[in-house]
Amino acid sequence: MLMSNGLRQAASGDTGQGKEVRVVKPLQLDHQTPQTNGMRRLAAISHIRTGSEKLWAGVMLAEPNTASSVHHHGDLETVVYVLSGRSRVRWGNRLEHEVDLEAGDFVFIPPHVPHQEINPSSDQPTQWIVVRSGPEAIVVNLTKTLEGQYVL
Repeated sequence: MLMSNGLRQAASGDTGQGKEVRVVKPLQLDHQTPQTNGMRRLAAISHIRTGSEKLWAGVMLAEPNTASSVHHHGDLETVVYVLSGRSRVRWGNRLEHEVDLEAGDFVFIPPHVPHQEINPSSDQPTQWIVVRSGPEAIVVNLTKTLEGQYVL
């Protein structure tokens, strides 16, 4: 069955509950999500798109030599799976921590932790699968103070 918004749905075995399995094809990813400079986030699963009540999922794309703005995701927990490319994550109130990532790595980012995603490659894009613990994407962009801390 094809829904009006282009998402496919298939009836689940629990028809009395009105719950349905949803399939989102790559060309149906939604770019109308909160963004940070330097990265492109595309939603696949959200409350608005699929009726999800507890999860948001999508992809993050970063071209070579790009870095996101420093931000956090509010009360949401975030899990990242690096699908392709190399990348780096910095985190902390002053971005004092850093880790390099490669395809196959998982990353957990707790709620309210300031962080920045970086693609340090000069010629290779990177692609992440991202899952968050709420039904809609939240991105809170932060500003650096004169003391070097990142705040609202």
